Amino acid sequence: MAVAKIMSEKILDQEWIVLMKAAKELGLQKDEVQAFLRQYTNPTTTRLHK
Repeated sequence: MAVAKIMSEKILDQEWIVLMKAAKELGLQKDEVQAFLRQYTNPTTTRLHK
């Protein structure tokens, strides 16, 4: 694995940690965060920008 890829993964992981901590502070449950993220993994035609 290239050093740049490893470094970018570490940075991304830190961003996810910060986001999950913020969600926890807001009182969101893990399943609520997962449901929110899932709604954007399979975009429908109503969510696509032209």
